[in-house]
Amino acid sequence: MLDKDGYVSETHATNIFLVKKGRVLTPHADYCLPGITRATIMELVVKEKFELVERRISLSEFHAADEVLDC
Repeated sequence: MLDKDGYVSETHATNIFLVKKGRVLTPHADYCLPGITRATIMELVVKEKFELVERRISLSEFHAADEVLDC
C-alpha cells in the first residue's frame, strides 16, 4: 500500500523491508503500524550490524530493491 503521498508504507497485513546495496530500508512509522514484529526485525538488523534506514521509499525504488521482506 502507498501512503497519501504515493510512497510505499506497508501491505494490508505486514510491514515492508527492502535490501539495496547491503542497506536495509523500511518506511517511517508515520503511515504504518509500528508493531512488535517490525520492532523485532529492526533490532535484529542492528544486532547483525546491517545499516538500517527509516525513510520514505518510492515505488520505483521498491521495484529496484535487491530483496524485499514483508512480515
